[in-house]
Amino acid sequence: MITYLKNMEGWKHKDLKSKDFDSIKELFDKAFKRQKVDEDKDTTELQSLMEVIPDEEEVSINTIPLATKSPKIVGWKIHKEGKKSYYQIMRADGKSQMYRIFRQMIKSFDRDDLENLYKLVKARYRSTRPVEDLDLVLWNDLKIMFEPHVEDEI
Repeated sequence: MITYLKNMEGWKHKDLKSKDFDSIKELFDKAFKRQKVDEDKDTTELQSLMEVIPDEEEVSINTIPLATKSPKIVGWKIHKEGKKSYYQIMRADGKSQMYRIFRQMIKSFDRDDLENLYKLVKARYRSTRPVEDLDLVLWNDLKIMFEPHVEDEI
C-alpha cells in the first residue's frame, strides 16, 4: 500500500512513516477508488466514441496497400568490382539490385521472383554451359531448387 501511495499519489516516505496502518489503509482506499472512478470515466468516454456498425449494412473500406510488389525480373548479369563479384538483378521498371551471395538474394525474393529468375537462367543455359563461376553457382542452385534429384540431400 505504501508503495502504491508513493508511486501513484506522490506521498513521501517520511510522511507515511509516522502514520499507523489504519490511516495508511484509508489513504490507500481513497486513492484506489479515485483511480477506479477515473478508469470508469475513460472507459465510458471510449465507448461513447466507438460506433457499432450492424452486419446488415454494407461497408466499403478504402484500403491502401502497405507494400507493392516489385515488377517482374527481366534479366541478370555478373558485375565485378576488383576481386568481388555481384549478381545484378534487373527488373521491368528499370531498377536493379546487387547481391553478393545467392543466400541474400533468396531472402529478398518471393516465389514468383525465383521462378522468373529460374526461367531466365534456364532459357540462357538450355544449350550451353555457364562459363563464369557465379553463373555456374546460380544455375546449379536454381536447378537444385526447382528440379531436385532423388539422390540429392536436402
